[in-house]
Amino acid sequence: MAHDEYAEIPAQSREVGARLAAERQRLKLSQMQLAEACGVSKTSQVNYEAGRRAPDTTYLSAAMTAGVDVMFVISGLRHTSSANHDAFVTIPLLDVKASAGNGTLNEPEAEYAVQGLAFSRAWINRRGLNPQQLKVIEVRGASMDGVLSDGDRVLIDLSDTRPRSGYVYVLRQGDELLVKFCQLLPGGILRVSSANQQYASYDVQLSDTSDVQIVGRVVASMHEW
Repeated sequence: MAHDEYAEIPAQSREVGARLAAERQRLKLSQMQLAEACGVSKTSQVNYEAGRRAPDTTYLSAAMTAGVDVMFVISGLRHTSSANHDAFVTIPLLDVKASAGNGTLNEPEAEYAVQGLAFSRAWINRRGLNPQQLKVIEVRGASMDGVLSDGDRVLIDLSDTRPRSGYVYVLRQGDELLVKFCQLLPGGILRVSSANQQYASYDVQLSDTSDVQIVGRVVASMHEW
């Protein structure tokens, strides 16, 4: 029965699906990972690759951002420069600053991309990161000296918001953005601390405030000399 159902799918649809699957495998992504990057369910991804459904323009646009050679998927032809294009992904640099100090004020409306920084797609895939969940912002202040310096740019994974000891996070506290070590203690207490011992650590009872939010985890930093 499954074979008969497959035979009813037009050859062109099967070929598009096969090329989409080949692109996903080239990027070393699972069906679930590519589906999440493109804003669809895994079932939709499976149907696209089987040729049972045709991906729409919204999906194809997101797939292109994730590194899929959409021209190849649709036509079977590749751009001669696609190898270089596929090697890197551009991550938005936001016009905000996270304070490694006592706090930098940032209005939510100010969070927009002013430019982008290129990262190796192989490195991103190897780390299991989703490009659509990554942003770059700038660090200000001295509280993380020894780990991060004033002016460093940091890559943030917005999907990782559960504090773990030893990791650095960007958190929003009221209207301030801070870059700090964050640790979740028993009783729903968030301990916020700095690398620079001149800055005292402090605890936040999460159940008593809605003004503190973990924005994401710092997964890389870029230091300019």
